[in-house]
Amino acid sequence: MTDEHTKIRAATPADYRAVLKVMQDAGLDTDGVMVLGTTYWLMEKDGEAVGAIGLEHGDGVSLLRGAAVSPSVRGQGLGRALVMSAVTHAQLRGDKSLYMFSTGGDWESFGFTQIPLAIVMSDIPDAPQVTHYRKSAARPGSTTWMRSLS
Repeated sequence: MTDEHTKIRAATPADYRAVLKVMQDAGLDTDGVMVLGTTYWLMEKDGEAVGAIGLEHGDGVSLLRGAAVSPSVRGQGLGRALVMSAVTHAQLRGDKSLYMFSTGGDWESFGFTQIPLAIVMSDIPDAPQVTHYRKSAARPGSTTWMRSLS
């Protein structure tokens, strides 16, 4: 859980290095981080960047990008807080669905269900992760997920 020492705020271009470091420390792919058409949040604990998450936006849908928490603060509910902040943002922007790629994790506890990759590819074709997949033919994660927001 977040507390008075932990804050989630919108990331600015000046936060690029902090977002990149958190994602690298968590072992995530950082290609396309904070590119045009994305929104990122930075989690700080006592002023130190300890988490980051992003959304790649499409027409009425978004794609979750890089839910990352520094190894030193895992197990405190901070990742859940980050994911739920992104879900809330997607709902507020009017998205009908939120997609994501994953190599593991209990995403059902966040309301996600597994779906075929082809659905994401057609619903949000210009998202940086989808574009990267098409160019490299490297699947973005072993599973594809969707959460209905309507």
